Amino acid sequence: MPVRKVSPDADDLRLYLKKVLITVGVLILALILLRWRQVFLLAFGAVMIAVMLRAVANPIARRTPLNPAGSLAVAGVLVLALVALAVWFVGAEVAAQFDQLSQILPKAWGATQDYLARFGAGQWLLDRLQEARADHRVAPSLGTVAGHAARITRISLDVLADLALVIIAGIYFAVQPELYRRGLLRLFPDGSRNRISDAMEEIATSLRKWLIGTGIAMLGMGVLVAAGTALLGLPAPLALGLVAGLAEFVPILGAIISAIPGLLLAGTRDGQTVIWTLVFYLAAHQFEGEVLIPLIQRRVVSVPPALTLFSVLAFGLLFGPLGVILATPLAVVLLVLIRRFYLHEDVDVGR
Repeated sequence: MPVRKVSPDADDLRLYLKKVLITVGVLILALILLRWRQVFLLAFGAVMIAVMLRAVANPIARRTPLNPAGSLAVAGVLVLALVALAVWFVGAEVAAQFDQLSQILPKAWGATQDYLARFGAGQWLLDRLQEARADHRVAPSLGTVAGHAARITRISLDVLADLALVIIAGIYFAVQPELYRRGLLRLFPDGSRNRISDAMEEIATSLRKWLIGTGIAMLGMGVLVAAGTALLGLPAPLALGLVAGLAEFVPILGAIISAIPGLLLAGTRDGQTVIWTLVFYLAAHQFEGEVLIPLIQRRVVSVPPALTLFSVLAFGLLFGPLGVILATPLAVVLLVLIRRFYLHEDVDVGR
């Protein structure tokens, strides 16, 4: 029986159609994600919670006779204990300092407006801000935002419900990760499951390393800013350190935002204090970028700064504020997928 030969043109056409189908599939998936972006981001947040719990539980399981469920329970208790201890030791003081900020920052913003109004460029900037507020392009003014800095803990019921959902789902994911992993793999053809399974392993390991590195950076910057603002004589240094530490979760943009309260508070003193405060924040973030982050990145996953910036902008436009907060871990996942399925690289990230 004669063997039917396939022409090179037919091979090229088949490859072309395959690429077209993949592109269409990716576009359809992107539309679904945009349509259900809130659900997608909440699910991703639950995955982050699960990764964090497993990052604490895995060392316990390796060094003790506890089974995975027991080590996870111990990890959960440890996390809750650390949070409770932090609230016990500094919670009341931080709450008092945030209340202090709520009283000082509006006055600081008023003084800043008076100072800017002395200059032509400053008055032009204030006029633009006023016009933007009148046109509803900037809903709250900077003064309103500053005045409500202490009230950010009064989270809406919707946000509380979402947070509870993320935590509960994250615990479920952490308790039975293989169950959900196998269920996800069944959605794909048999021939591709091994590569997808390897990619999922790399994503989990990369997210775990990123979380560890980010946690160290948040702690380091929080302590540094609290100590530095205390030495500068600014009010509420613990609150300023907490703001700086939390803002570290959103790289680049968070550093800029976290410096604003400190500069406004310095403006209530004198020009020399403002200059020294600005120098301190610049030096602190220079230390972060040149010393702290390189030391951390020796052991954890890093994202190039330019890619981080564009990730914050892109995911912020696509998904809103939650996209900004989760931009860097989403970029970590995207980098793994590109490396695995586009560049066809198999990288051993360690366990």
